[in-house]
Amino acid sequence: MSMSDLIIGSISSGEDNAVSLSELCRRTNEGERTVRLCIEDMRRKGAVICSSGKGYYLPSCTDELRRYVRTERARSRSIKKTLSAAERLLRKWESEGVSNG
Repeated sequence: MSMSDLIIGSISSGEDNAVSLSELCRRTNEGERTVRLCIEDMRRKGAVICSSGKGYYLPSCTDELRRYVRTERARSRSIKKTLSAAERLLRKWESEGVSNG
């Protein structure tokens, strides 16, 4: 059985039934990074796997899915803000001819 199959078989519907990352690691016999990367890959391939402070779960209603979407959008905005400062500095350095080293 693939790790994706093990993960999807371990995740229940509804946030109240969320499964923690540590429990998914125990069930798959894999480390946290490997499990997170597998979930990320599954999501990119179209699986809708929600997450919250309680763990991972499949959405059971529009409210749960809406909360997850709102949370992910906020994370995306935060990352974009953080990255914009680094991008500005990079453009400045490139325009000034700052080199590596």
